[in-house]
Amino acid sequence: MNTMQCVAAAMLCASLSPAMAATSPVEPPFLDVLVHQYANCVKPSYHQADLRVQDGVGRYQIDVKGEAYTVELQERLGFSLQAGIDGPVAAIVKLDRPPKGQFGEQARWRERWLRDVAERSGVALDERALAGGARLLTVNKGEIKGNYVGQSLLIDPARLLFIDMAWPNTLGIYRGPDGLRHVREVQDDVWKRLLSCPPAA
Repeated sequence: MNTMQCVAAAMLCASLSPAMAATSPVEPPFLDVLVHQYANCVKPSYHQADLRVQDGVGRYQIDVKGEAYTVELQERLGFSLQAGIDGPVAAIVKLDRPPKGQFGEQARWRERWLRDVAERSGVALDERALAGGARLLTVNKGEIKGNYVGQSLLIDPARLLFIDMAWPNTLGIYRGPDGLRHVREVQDDVWKRLLSCPPAA
């Protein structure tokens, strides 16, 4: 590119930039804002790591008593919460938003799936009502074994948001007669910190 072409390109950019700024608001996506808030709210006890972004629409299938349902995802951000800096993973978090108009249907199927897991495992489903009509569902194993000790699902109709939380058996404290109590203590602590965050705009 010669000198005149460089000057012309610079003038073109300068003439376009005000209009572009006026028509292109630079607001970060909702889930990005929420993840940033959560990263700050869980400190210093937990630290966010392994941020994973799923671009575009994704899907996966769940089965409930012989019925199959495809869960569509419009947005997903996932991350791990480590206990302390560079500590073991306390929770694996996925923030999901479905395509427009599918939240209610997905909420019913996701809840059915979790209730089915509880029934097949012979354990109770813990259900808590939260502010704004949100509900928190948790299924924990009846004994400490395998790679995971429990699964939680936050259903938030006000924000059209699902928070899926898997609880890995990696902390090293989930053993002995107090293992299940420790699981619930960690879960309560993580949720208390996440839910203390101010709502994302």
